[in-house]
Amino acid sequence: MQENSCIFYLICLGSEFYYLRWTKQNVLIMRKLLLFFGMIILGVTASAQKNLTAGLYAGVPVSDTEDYSFHGSAEIAYRVNLINLLDVGGLVGYSHYFDDDVRTDFGLFDNGDLQYLPIAASARLRLLAILFVGTDLGYAIGLGNDGGFYFRPQVGVDLGIVNLVGNYESISPDGANVGSVNAGIEFRF
Repeated sequence: MQENSCIFYLICLGSEFYYLRWTKQNVLIMRKLLLFFGMIILGVTASAQKNLTAGLYAGVPVSDTEDYSFHGSAEIAYRVNLINLLDVGGLVGYSHYFDDDVRTDFGLFDNGDLQYLPIAASARLRLLAILFVGTDLGYAIGLGNDGGFYFRPQVGVDLGIVNLVGNYESISPDGANVGSVNAGIEFRF
């Protein structure tokens, strides 16, 4: 094959066929461009994975849920760095308020556990090198009970691949306030 030979490609667009003429030099340039963009995509994907967090939280029910004994929740969140100090993204989680039987004059009353699936937008603002504040806003789907507006302000300490977080969780189903004060740990992937 000669050095200045051409490669022809047949392209079908709709009902018409077009021939593209590529010289060996054009093919080399195209390969370099594909390699360059492939490296960029891999680099962005690899660096973006550091923004995925999985968290576990435990807390004390407050407000209208004082009759419940314990709150536990788990979440997976993905946040991207919007500007140097602000991360925004979304999260999905599971929140469970464990029943504490209430003794009344009429006997033992079973409240029943409350379970929610929160889906929310999430934002965090880094104040210092390791300190951050944030909030999550969205909707908590009730699993066997009514869902409602989901709000969770938080403060935390960034320790590298682990975050220590304190937050207040509030879910508002039908005018009630299902809430808890929590402490938790997040792992960054």
